Amino acid sequence: MDSSLPRKVVGMSHQDYLAHNDFDSRSFFVAVIRFGGAAQEWMDQGHSLFSGNSATKLGTKFDTAIMAIAAGKSVDEVIVTPPADVLDAAGRRSGGKYKAWAASIQPWQIDCNEEEAFVLRTMVEHTLANPAAKGLIEATDETQLSVFAEINGHRVKVRPDGVTPDLWWDLKSTSAQWDALYRSVMDYGYGEQEWLYRECAMQVGWPHFRMPFVFTQTMAPFACHVFYLPIDWVEEAGQRLLRVMEEVRLRRSTGDYLPIDHGEITELTIPQWAVKKSEEVVA
Repeated sequence: MDSSLPRKVVGMSHQDYLAHNDFDSRSFFVAVIRFGGAAQEWMDQGHSLFSGNSATKLGTKFDTAIMAIAAGKSVDEVIVTPPADVLDAAGRRSGGKYKAWAASIQPWQIDCNEEEAFVLRTMVEHTLANPAAKGLIEATDETQLSVFAEINGHRVKVRPDGVTPDLWWDLKSTSAQWDALYRSVMDYGYGEQEWLYRECAMQVGWPHFRMPFVFTQTMAPFACHVFYLPIDWVEEAGQRLLRVMEEVRLRRSTGDYLPIDHGEITELTIPQWAVKKSEEVVA
């Protein structure tokens, strides 16, 4: 692959994208912001902080479905369930017949049981029923584009879900109610994501844009809403990213990952809101 930066790569598999360990991703930076040098050292050694759960697996399937639909596939083509005659006697997905059937489906097809298929179909249908979300999906001319760039001397990589001629957008599945969604936005670093993705997009030819996030709930009523993040919040996230990039480089260059008080006995910090709440309970 061309070593010049910035560069965009169309058609790179997700596995190949992840294999470029000499570039850091948004999720890496957000983990370091949240958990510090110990987390960076662990990841720099080639480990992962999070191996996934049922929620992330559902999110991956939903992402696969929407991206396939953006590429022109239908819901019925994308979400498939194995025929009864390939299941074992107990109705499980095991045995030679099932394995042969699973090997025959396309990479963009999603093997689901009936319950999974209902949830995914409902999420897809409700997403497409949202005019703003449907408009972004229909305007998409590239999915899962990989971009490698350099920001302030730091090598970074990004991989947006949807790319249109005017902007990049991202798809999120969520178990949050809308009035609590901001917590997920903060915890998962979506402000950092928008800033980093936008900066990389501009390096490879896109104009400045605000990045829409398409959120679809994973539970009833499976509603979909498209949000912009507050501009000042995104800019503050960008400043955090620039600071953490400096910290990451310094730790790698010195080999000192842990804080200077590591190994000492220190006093636990309790946030003021927790102290106040405790006082209210006692009163």
